[in-house]
Amino acid sequence: MKELILKKLKTEGYLPPLPDVLIALQKLMDDPDCDVEDVRRLISSDPVLSARIITMANSALFGGGRDLAQDIEDAIVRLGVGAVLELCYTVELPGCIKVPQTFGQTRFWKHGLAVAILSRELGSKVLTDQEELDSCYLAGLVHDIGLLVYDYLAPEQFNQFLITTDFHASDQSLEALETNFFGINHSELGAAYLKEWWPVSEKAVGAVKSHGRGGLTKDQTPNLTHVVSTANQISNKYGLGHPLETRYKSIDDSYLEALNMSQEEMDELVDWTQVGLLAAESVL
Repeated sequence: MKELILKKLKTEGYLPPLPDVLIALQKLMDDPDCDVEDVRRLISSDPVLSARIITMANSALFGGGRDLAQDIEDAIVRLGVGAVLELCYTVELPGCIKVPQTFGQTRFWKHGLAVAILSRELGSKVLTDQEELDSCYLAGLVHDIGLLVYDYLAPEQFNQFLITTDFHASDQSLEALETNFFGINHSELGAAYLKEWWPVSEKAVGAVKSHGRGGLTKDQTPNLTHVVSTANQISNKYGLGHPLETRYKSIDDSYLEALNMSQEEMDELVDWTQVGLLAAESVL
């Protein structure tokens, strides 16, 4: 089944394309001559997207306060081009990629957004590589996209997997269950999809591919994969996971030492994340 899935992955037309505005924005970001006016003009060409970006920019999730953005230019100046691109991914992806009813549209993307927010915050504490810092949010947001790719490439087999697997009773990881059934897990499949079809960094692809592995520990040099993995584990621990969680747990409190954070500080960060998720529900 693995070979069939990967063959379909490379065949154009099996998956929904990334919205044109995201492709264009990503190309602008990769252009050293890009300026604020280029980004403003592109986003402003879509009034609905513009309105949603301004609403999100003014939310608690992105530091909204008394200095509210009145238009796209305000949002770009206050947040920066990189954060506005993150916002565009946040508001565009839920509308272009179908989520199985088993997951629930809002629940699936809330989990992705929780991991995105936590990845960005944790990354700011431990990462020094600018490309990794720039990739934290998007890698967190789409870390589980392989689950949706299954549904597009092998819907009958994926439905069989969902209805015949007792996830909550299993002490194996989701990745292990998937590998036993498909020969490939959603982390590997999601990374292959991103690499084939999306203009995202290699480091983001690598983090998606390995997000089911170990997270941050004190005696290792942290990287983007460790950050996204830890953010995912924290999200699951605090009840912000998706429906396919199993009893398998790979996290302990050692990540707090690696982050130089207390349990109280982590609780506060998760509380802030949950407030942000409430603010974002209207776009999910």
